[in-house]
Amino acid sequence: MESITTVKSKIDLIDEEITHKYVDELRAKESRIDFTKEGWVEEMRSIESEYREKIQPELAYIRTTIGEVLAGNAFKDLQPMAVLLEDTQRLKNYITPTFEEMDLNVQSGSAEYVTLSLVLFMARNLEPDARDEMVYFSDLIRFCGSKKIDIKTILQKLLPYAFDEIKYGTYSVRSLFEDAIKQQSAAAGKPQ
Repeated sequence: MESITTVKSKIDLIDEEITHKYVDELRAKESRIDFTKEGWVEEMRSIESEYREKIQPELAYIRTTIGEVLAGNAFKDLQPMAVLLEDTQRLKNYITPTFEEMDLNVQSGSAEYVTLSLVLFMARNLEPDARDEMVYFSDLIRFCGSKKIDIKTILQKLLPYAFDEIKYGTYSVRSLFEDAIKQQSAAAGKPQ
């Protein structure tokens, strides 16, 4: 089993690679955008999507590594891992899978990216304003429902490692997970 120290060196290596290997091309494309013309937002999104696609192999590797290490150590290294990721240059902005990436992962028969997204959600420092994260969590639950992913089972597996610390107004990660489990149970009990 890999340790947090070994993962740190891999995180640093991947961060260095995605920061320097592709960034010149990314900056060159971004610098050609004319912000005075219509469609510049779509052009930015297109460049960002292309960049994400290029770094996909590195992201897939480090996401799997992080997931395996955290699960193998019963998530005891969750906070140190969050600190490692937060200290990165670019990786912190790309480590959480997008809904499109999760969809592709689900289509391949895996819920690994959904689980990783929930684990990264658990680890984030969301102070002082967690509204965006609450919206993200809600969107993630809806996404899982639309893809028929058994989010309740994943949440139940992660619940013992969820923190009780209040981070979301009057909610903690644990209370959010418990509420989502109850809602999923209630929805499963309703006649179709």
